[in-house]
Amino acid sequence: MFCLISKPVRCSLIVLLLVAGCHAEVSSNNAITKASALSRSGKRKQAEAVLRSAVAAHPDSADLHGALGELLFRQQQYEQAVQELGIAAQAAPDSRQYNLLLAEALIGWRHFGVAVDFLNAVGARFGNEAQYHYDLGFAYYNLNKVAPAQKELEEALRIMPNLDPAQYVLGGCLLAAGDSAGALREFRKLVQEKPGKATYWAALAQVLQATGSQAEALRAAERALVLAPHDTHVQYVAATLFTESGQFVRARPYWERLERLDPSVLAVHVQLARVYSRLGERDLARKESEAANELQARSSQPSTPADQPANK
Repeated sequence: MFCLISKPVRCSLIVLLLVAGCHAEVSSNNAITKASALSRSGKRKQAEAVLRSAVAAHPDSADLHGALGELLFRQQQYEQAVQELGIAAQAAPDSRQYNLLLAEALIGWRHFGVAVDFLNAVGARFGNEAQYHYDLGFAYYNLNKVAPAQKELEEALRIMPNLDPAQYVLGGCLLAAGDSAGALREFRKLVQEKPGKATYWAALAQVLQATGSQAEALRAAERALVLAPHDTHVQYVAATLFTESGQFVRARPYWERLERLDPSVLAVHVQLARVYSRLGERDLARKESEAANELQARSSQPSTPADQPANK
């Protein structure tokens, strides 16, 4: 078949196509830059609107889908983030950013098994990344697969020894495996290296309490409270330690606040009933016992507030 388009016309068409491609790239970059600025200033809804409009105009742009997915991920809208990051990762399969963020969105969405399957599928491309092994280890940990979780976390730390979230989850793995000494070693190391992280002090307090070092456990819990006085997990750990050490007056306001925040947590009612009873508040103790019995009878609610190790 002969081409009937003259050479000058073909050149003009090529130039037009190149210009159009450059224009699309510039438009995408402009939208991402604008959305980033809006997000940094706290205008996340406006940033999302900018990116959604840009995605509608340029649906084949991996960068736009990736930027929108990352924004949604930061807003903990994990299901929608998975959709956008999935498109970005499919369009750019070698992108570390899109693939690992997709795995983390799946973890945030609590689809741990899917995250494991996905990470194993892309392991040939990202197996030299510490973050890859941390994400895979964290997903295994949430599936209660302690042995493979520990293996991946240790590999993450071999690659990047100062990856403190991996140390944190590794400590949890060691504790779950019955290695209290190993867990204590990890958490002591964490608070030495990251003394400003309240979650690490709370974890250290729990392990110290479990190993019988009550005085040191209380000091660690108090340090966590100073760093994050309004954090629910820190308050739960501190209130538990205060109760176990007989400091019922000190424990009371924390249990009461935790109950107000989430009245569906069975352990809070149980502990609050115990505290009220020890303080001679019989009516209040009876009320909390009744609430605990009702929850016990009808619910499959968690007995402690959810606490996930910090992700990237």
